[in-house]
Amino acid sequence: MKKLLLLCALFLSVPAAAQDYYGLQEYGLRKNTTRIEFYGGMVLPQDSWSHHGQEIDLGGTGWTAGIGFTRNIFPVFSLGVDANYAQLGDGDTFISGGQDSYYRTGIATGLVTGRVNFFPSQATRLYVPFGIGVGHMFARQKLDDGSHVTTDSTDLAQMLGLGLEFDIDETVIFGVEGRYYLIEANSDFKDAFGKSRYHYMTVMLKIGCRF
Repeated sequence: MKKLLLLCALFLSVPAAAQDYYGLQEYGLRKNTTRIEFYGGMVLPQDSWSHHGQEIDLGGTGWTAGIGFTRNIFPVFSLGVDANYAQLGDGDTFISGGQDSYYRTGIATGLVTGRVNFFPSQATRLYVPFGIGVGHMFARQKLDDGSHVTTDSTDLAQMLGLGLEFDIDETVIFGVEGRYYLIEANSDFKDAFGKSRYHYMTVMLKIGCRF
């Protein structure tokens, strides 16, 4: 009889333990929770510019990395701050002052961001991030003799994107995100390159922790 009771108790405890391990984790987005996210990937710059009859290539495909803090005001909407740096690959070589030269360009942004979350109660979610803030970009012309000339600009920056993320567990989030950036250029940058704004795209993987 004792063995039968022990067997029944064991039989009843297995589903409960399985539920604790697999079924009772709280997935999805909840109100008034905060997350920190780290991300990195590649930056895809716009096409070359034509200025004063010369093709100007500020850089090719490069890398990008950043960090963001996000607060869920509601499950469907979040606010946060975001910092990102994009390093373009070296531009094509051209002749300047009788020397071979090329551009090396970097762009840093600091944004106040928002997010619209779709299917917030699910472990896998789509979302649309957007942001506005400050962007600083520099274009450094590097010459054969080792010298360089830098043109920089600090002005308005805007961002719009699309992302997909899923919960690894109750705390850790993994995802992929694409963004489109539009950076306004100041007068010095415009005079040097004939454009008043610069735009590029990023494709990134991210990992986050919520608390």
